[in-house]
Amino acid sequence: MISGAFLILYLGELPAYFKYWAKTCEPNHDHFHWFVYNDRIARREDYNQTVTLVPYSFERLRSDLKSSLHIHLPPQNTRVVCDCRTMLYALRKDTDLLDRYDFIGYSDLDVVYGDIARFLPDHPGRYSLISAADHRPCGPFTLFNRNYLKAILENDRIKTRLEQTFESLPADLPGLQGNDSAFKPMSGNSTKDKIAEHLKFAHLDESEELVEMAKTHAPAFCKALPLQPAMGRWFDHRRAFALWDKGRLYVRDIWGHQKEGAVFHFSRFKNRPRFQVTSDALESDLLGIYKYGIIDARALSTRFKMLLTLLY
Repeated sequence: MISGAFLILYLGELPAYFKYWAKTCEPNHDHFHWFVYNDRIARREDYNQTVTLVPYSFERLRSDLKSSLHIHLPPQNTRVVCDCRTMLYALRKDTDLLDRYDFIGYSDLDVVYGDIARFLPDHPGRYSLISAADHRPCGPFTLFNRNYLKAILENDRIKTRLEQTFESLPADLPGLQGNDSAFKPMSGNSTKDKIAEHLKFAHLDESEELVEMAKTHAPAFCKALPLQPAMGRWFDHRRAFALWDKGRLYVRDIWGHQKEGAVFHFSRFKNRPRFQVTSDALESDLLGIYKYGIIDARALSTRFKMLLTLLY
């Protein structure tokens, strides 16, 4: 079985659901490790046996890109930080000993994980890229075969993408003001999608360009199923919830479809006031992740209530 490292670049205060995210990483410790690069932590530390926190800032990112890869990331391009996750391998491979891993990838914090290894394709080493989305890389779950990653990252198209500027962007477009949202991507909700459309912009980390680059070296595996059931064919991902049961992840939608998988992305829930996250359920071995938050789902009545919330 392969080993893998997920590199996550998250600038700003770690979200309230981080502790649950880290809990679902831990059962995967035999094969995977997560490095979280963050500008609000003071020192490097192991959060648990599977998650390492690394101090890192936007200024350090720009400096490392310039010195290591001769990429000049404009200072105003805070919203393409997510596109730089792929580049962290080149910037951090010696410091974080990343060459210990067969695959290097990226993920998000607004996810929960199941037993990842069980849902990888057969003979994963034959692929240049493994993604939990159809036909393209997946922001919440993408892995690159390390044998080809150096060549992929040196592709001139990546440099061109990261060095593009947005100086023609109208100052009054909604969703671009405020320091608290400085590092949020330019897509992901209807307002941001309009901004992205205005710019004719698509994020590199979910661009088919990356697949094209990877496929020059070996075949790419880009399929939502079996890795990400909520985004698979026939599933209603907008009306679905997940249960995390002792390291295994089950997803169910309003039509009664139920599948086990490797990752559940709850981005559509997280920014709404109704989505509540406390520490009450942290010790539970059965978690529910749905539109009202993350809860202890051990009681049958609780799971039934979760099911009812799919109706409205």
